[in-house]
Amino acid sequence: MTRRSRWFWLGCCWLAATSLQAAPPLLHGTLWWMPYLPPESQERYAECIRQQRDVGFNWLWILNSPSLFQKALQNEDAGKPYDPLEIVLRTADEKKMRVMVDLPPVGWCGKAKAEEVVDKVGRYAERFFARYGKHPSFAAWYLNYEINPLTSDQREASQWWRKVWREEVAVCHHLAPHCFVSISPFFILDKKGQIAPYVAPNQYGQWWAETLRETKIDVVMLQDSGAEHLAFFSRADREPFWRAMQAACRQAGCHFWLNVESGELSLPNWEAYREYLARRRPETWQATPIDRLGPRLELAGRYAEEIVNWGYFPFAASADGKPPTPQQAEAYRRYKAYRDQLTASPVPSGG
Repeated sequence: MTRRSRWFWLGCCWLAATSLQAAPPLLHGTLWWMPYLPPESQERYAECIRQQRDVGFNWLWILNSPSLFQKALQNEDAGKPYDPLEIVLRTADEKKMRVMVDLPPVGWCGKAKAEEVVDKVGRYAERFFARYGKHPSFAAWYLNYEINPLTSDQREASQWWRKVWREEVAVCHHLAPHCFVSISPFFILDKKGQIAPYVAPNQYGQWWAETLRETKIDVVMLQDSGAEHLAFFSRADREPFWRAMQAACRQAGCHFWLNVESGELSLPNWEAYREYLARRRPETWQATPIDRLGPRLELAGRYAEEIVNWGYFPFAASADGKPPTPQQAEAYRRYKAYRDQLTASPVPSGG
């Protein structure tokens, strides 16, 4: 399949997405850190998929697939074949869902040679696709690199990342021309740069426009809330970065999605955030209340061709299919009620 054909396929996805997003947009998939469950617990994978289908998700965005792939090979070598990825992909085929799998981040700028990283990922992708590429649900690869924002002046680092991504994308397109390649970057809102240097929206957009043109990445799933995930971020904080990335994607001929996050740090201001960084109390995290999540989804629909998510796992459901906690059940109930209210009828059970 040519790049033009892949754009046609993505365009069909966009048309389907826009029909779903009409009144107003909703989540269509979530980052799922898929655990390795023993054979006697494999039915919990079906429960995880049901939990996603019941709220209208049609994407299974899987993280941890390199580890799961390795476990499947080890099981075969031990004469006890058991393959969770095969189970999930087969279920996705049956349910007419689409699956996106992560590639292993085997090296980092400044710590590995770009050629070695590309070689390792290329050989991995070949083996992975040889095993699972037969599944019609296999639709996308995910470049699992969340790098601190760069500027065009940082030439050495920029060249390293662009070389790695360009060649990894080329391998994926060669192996699976019908599949697209995605990435989900973040931006920094803290101008004091407490966790990473701040890069202004115009510089951020310029770097990504240059990078996307060179690497031929197909889809950017921009994290909508910044790397800090703070509850007090406003529309005025986020929107300049959304506009910058949307413009970068248009310049590069790339598709722009938003990764609308439904988990947050429940802090009131930057001073509280500085205190959190010193202590990092886990109880500070919470599911984003629907009265804040809903308006963000509506706004996202004005920018993005598709909306995916981080935060459904673990804040509204357990990634291993176990019964939800009371807090998870309440977050799930609120989002599902919100979704059902905005659609003509309640979403049917995934079965």
